[in-house]
Amino acid sequence: MNIRFSELKQAMTGQMDRNSVVANNLANVNSNGYKRDVMFSEIMKTNNKTDVQNHVATDFSQGALSPTNNPLDMAISGEGFFTIDDGNQAAYTRDGHFNRGADGFLRTSSGLAVMGQTGWIDLGMTGNASEEISVTMAGEVFMGDEYIDKLEITSFSDPGEMEKLGGNLYRAKSGAIDNRVEDPMVLQGKIEGSNVEAVHEMVSLIELQRSFETSQKVLQTLDSALAKAATSIGNYK
Repeated sequence: MNIRFSELKQAMTGQMDRNSVVANNLANVNSNGYKRDVMFSEIMKTNNKTDVQNHVATDFSQGALSPTNNPLDMAISGEGFFTIDDGNQAAYTRDGHFNRGADGFLRTSSGLAVMGQTGWIDLGMTGNASEEISVTMAGEVFMGDEYIDKLEITSFSDPGEMEKLGGNLYRAKSGAIDNRVEDPMVLQGKIEGSNVEAVHEMVSLIELQRSFETSQKVLQTLDSALAKAATSIGNYK
């Protein structure tokens, strides 16, 4: 009997990792601009040995766009990411829930500066609200009739060139090629929701739990069989 405990262990480890990915997707079902992760396995056989490598990829499909009536909420329809200054290097996000910081600059909900094509976007420190701020579909920002700047919208030809930083931010991997989106479609007063489908993720979670329970039972059965064999072998003389 050819029993490969290592392969069974790899399968159970992969199921636990997938469970964590799905659980994280569910936890972010209401996070603005969140993109769900998908885990897949790469199986390689060499010298009669099976090696399983697990990889996580991000699904960058668009989430639903919902109106908020807040003039500083913005959503991108189609390709591109808002460009953010995180203090070290450029970061990117699809979460357009912005505000006017105490210093007058356009900022994310976590306080990071939103980049325009000429630098930080200065909205001024005057005014009780943001009703005087308007943003065109091309990403041009106006204060009344005064042109301020144009949002820096960035895209990547290969989504695999980006990795998650947390807080709905991404960064470009080493060697990634970024491109300025010249004709973006920016929608003011709207926000992009998560692209997670809760029902789909719940079904996946249930399937994973059942699969893990099945693997556990197989392992327990094999363990019992081997224990019985080890005990019985002493009866033969």
